[in-house]
Amino acid sequence: MKHRFSIDRRPIPILFLIEYRNAILLFSILISFFYFINQDLQLQDLSTSGYKALIIFFLAIILWTLNIIPVVITSLLIMGLLAIYNVLDSKTIYSFFGNSSVFFILGSFIISAGVKVSGLSKRIAFMVLSKYGNTPTQLVSSIFLLSAFMSHIMPEHAVAALMLPIVEDINKAIKKKSSFNQYLFLSIFWGCVLGGVVTYLGGARNPLAVGILNEMTGLNISFTKWWLGASLPVYILMGIILIYLRKKISSEIRSGKIPASFEEKGLYRLKKLSFNEIKAGLILVLTITLWVFYNERLGISNIALLSASLYFVLNVAKWEEINREINWGVLFMYGGAIAIGSALNRVGVLEWFVNNYLLNLTLNKNSLLILLIVSSILLTELVSNSAVIVILLPVAINVAASFNLSPETITMATAIPSGLSYVFPISSPVVAMVYSTKHVDLKTLIKSGFILKLISVFLLYIFIKFYFPIIGI
Repeated sequence: MKHRFSIDRRPIPILFLIEYRNAILLFSILISFFYFINQDLQLQDLSTSGYKALIIFFLAIILWTLNIIPVVITSLLIMGLLAIYNVLDSKTIYSFFGNSSVFFILGSFIISAGVKVSGLSKRIAFMVLSKYGNTPTQLVSSIFLLSAFMSHIMPEHAVAALMLPIVEDINKAIKKKSSFNQYLFLSIFWGCVLGGVVTYLGGARNPLAVGILNEMTGLNISFTKWWLGASLPVYILMGIILIYLRKKISSEIRSGKIPASFEEKGLYRLKKLSFNEIKAGLILVLTITLWVFYNERLGISNIALLSASLYFVLNVAKWEEINREINWGVLFMYGGAIAIGSALNRVGVLEWFVNNYLLNLTLNKNSLLILLIVSSILLTELVSNSAVIVILLPVAINVAASFNLSPETITMATAIPSGLSYVFPISSPVVAMVYSTKHVDLKTLIKSGFILKLISVFLLYIFIKFYFPIIGI
């Protein structure tokens, strides 16, 4: 058998540039950064510390957007630069790792990991699918709703990681292939994305937003108030998607592309309910109860840490098991994100930007809300959810009073759309995970994603304007 070898005849300089393009780009960015930050430029009404904070902020945006280095490393780099250039003193900068939101995220990760390690989350998934998965319509609907509501109590990417292997098995059992197979995976994707913005447990971006709010204003948003504000527009959006999925699947059934019902394939057989699952379920119920009724008295972070410790006290899981499920890098990332957001506020950059630029725009209360929602929901396709919060929220909070908007309203108007990443795989781990299965094509993601974005912007604006004042946000 003869082997055919191909020779790349492109010039060596071109091959070098292709091979090391990321390193060259990073080197160019850092050279530009050091050039500008060491310039003695004076912007009107902006202090030297403010100028340096602004340059560091631009570096963060560029690195987060291009993703040349991991976002965790970018966040740590930003904290180091803030200290080196004396934007804030080192003690203040590194104290942001002690922010209550960071510990809330840690507690939430442990709670979610405990539910997963105990096997409770998998049991819930299998039970729902076995009961409601006999027909194509029921199957897709149950996957969508299960993904959404599990993302209320677990990080959305953890739910996607749990659901994908189950749906892969279901997909293999369906011999007749059609666009229905794509809807199976879209139902996980859309369910996780929507469900993840409703509570603090669905994604760390929500507690990050509240952490920045608290750092800047001393205000907080309770677990219950966040759920009340986010749930109604999101549930309506879920209803629209559910109607769309059921209509598409019904047409597939009528055309004969998929059978009207599925035979039992033995996909949902589980062992007997274990004592560990019972304990994990009771701790979860206790946690949510405390968050709903005792949040103001005990504090959301304290409740999260107390509940997290119960998984070890009651021997639900071992530390080694929990440790494998925790994304420690996220904690470092959020420490850096809170640091840059707070630095921009403390050295006067936000006030300078608002007074010199934002207030000069012909904006009113309504146009500001629309601008904020649209900016957040579009920007989240280019950078991580947390980066969107850090970029937009401090400025938005600073300008809120000028437009007679409460900081709580501004916080939710920024954070909720920042979680609605429907289109590009780089926007969210959930999008990347579903896209990597190769059952969903990018054209479908883009087309459906931008339609969902338009609907989301309209719904969020209507509810923020008319519904939020009723519930006191």
